[in-house]
Formats: sequence, C-alpha cells, structure tokens
Amino acid sequence: MAEEARKSLLRKKELVSSYKERLNRSNGFVVFFNFQGIDALPLSDLRARVRALNGEIVVGRNTLLYRAFEDTPLVDHRDMFVGPSAALFAYGDVVSTTKTLIEFLKEVFDKEYRERIKGGLLDNKYMTPEDVVALAELPSREELVAKLMGVLMAPITQLAMTLKAVPQKLVLTLKAIEEQKS
Repeated sequence: MAEEARKSLLRKKELVSSYKERLNRSNGFVVFFNFQGIDALPLSDLRARVRALNGEIVVGRNTLLYRAFEDTPLVDHRDMFVGPSAALFAYGDVVSTTKTLIEFLKEVFDKEYRERIKGGLLDNKYMTPEDVVALAELPSREELVAKLMGVLMAPITQLAMTLKAVPQKLVLTLKAIEEQKS
C-alpha cells in the first residue's frame, strides 16, 4: 500500500515538473480553457492543428496544474484552476496558435466561446480572457512580415515607376512631334 502511494506521489511530481518544463519551453506562454462539452474527436482534431503550429494542449488535474504554476502570477488567480481545465502551450508563434484555439471554440460554442477561456500567461505576465481574445485577433507573424515587406517595397516601386516614366514621356513627346510634322 505504501509502495503504491509512493509511486502515485512520484507520478504527480513528474507531471508537475513536466508542466513547468512546458512553460519554460513556451517562453512563459500558456492559455487555460474549459474543455467540458467538447467531444473526443473534435478535441483530438484541435490537438493535431495546434501540434502542426508547434504547440501542445494538455489536460490535467487542477491541483497539479496549480502546483506547477505556483511561482507565476497565476498563483493569485486560483479561480482558473476550477472545473475542467486544459492548457494550451505555444512553442512557436503564439498568435497563430491562440487564433486556432479561439476559432475552434467559436465553432463549437458559438457566442459562448469567451466564457470558455479562463486566462493565461504571456511572457510570464497574467492575461485575462479578454487579453487572450485580443491576442488572437492580432495578425499572424506571416501577415505582419508581408505588410512590412509591402511598406519597405513601396518606395522602391515608386522610384522604379518614376524612372520608367521619364524616358516614356520623352518617347511619347517625340512621337507627338513626328505625327505633327507628317
């Protein structure tokens, strides 16, 4: 009996340390959400989509999750660890991963999706559920890079058009003079 209790305690310590390791790997980013009412197949699909974006969804016991996040600002938000909880960790682009979660929750729960988000951490700073939704509404890294490239290319494109217009106007002027003489 004591052997089983010791194994159980060791397993719990391993889980807590794995949650802490995931938080470190995600550079202090995690979002907690209530997964109650989501069938196994859609949840597996969400996990696959998040994994493709270099993220991970973990379903865990609230007491173990709370212990893992004791040394973070979440310690002051014990209410996040009540009810069915899942944690979303993003090891790459946090915006696209969060966007995937929010879109999924919108599909499943329609207008009640905001109530499913419990909050989280971004750079080890507390995020309210509203902050999580606002993060998901930001453009993704790829969109921002594309916009930046457009802004950087605009002056070069304008210069090229200006340089192209000078000889073009000269040719059109010479052609107009030629037509006028003939």
